[in-house]
Amino acid sequence: LFAGEASNTDSTDLDEPVESSNTGPIDLDPFDYVYSNIPDSTHILKHAENCEHCKAKKFQYETDGFCCRNGEIELAEPEPLPELMRLWSSADADSRHFRESIRFFNG
Repeated sequence: LFAGEASNTDSTDLDEPVESSNTGPIDLDPFDYVYSNIPDSTHILKHAENCEHCKAKKFQYETDGFCCRNGEIELAEPEPLPELMRLWSSADADSRHFRESIRFFNG
């Protein structure tokens, strides 16, 4: 603002359509902007065989042995923690809160 000009931002409601003096209210759809750049086609990778050693899912151009060095590395199966299993399987208030807020806890 220039010196001496008054600010009129308190009376402006951003959720209301903007009125033009010539055409009346302008109805702006916010989704028009969001969906305006959606591509017409997608790229899908070709199927690749799983690793013969560890059975890991491989991508199209992934080299052999990338996941487990051709069987040299073997990961142990983790045992689920008893408290975590209780939160998943119980019906108490703590368990319900955990399941309802799982995205928060994962974050």
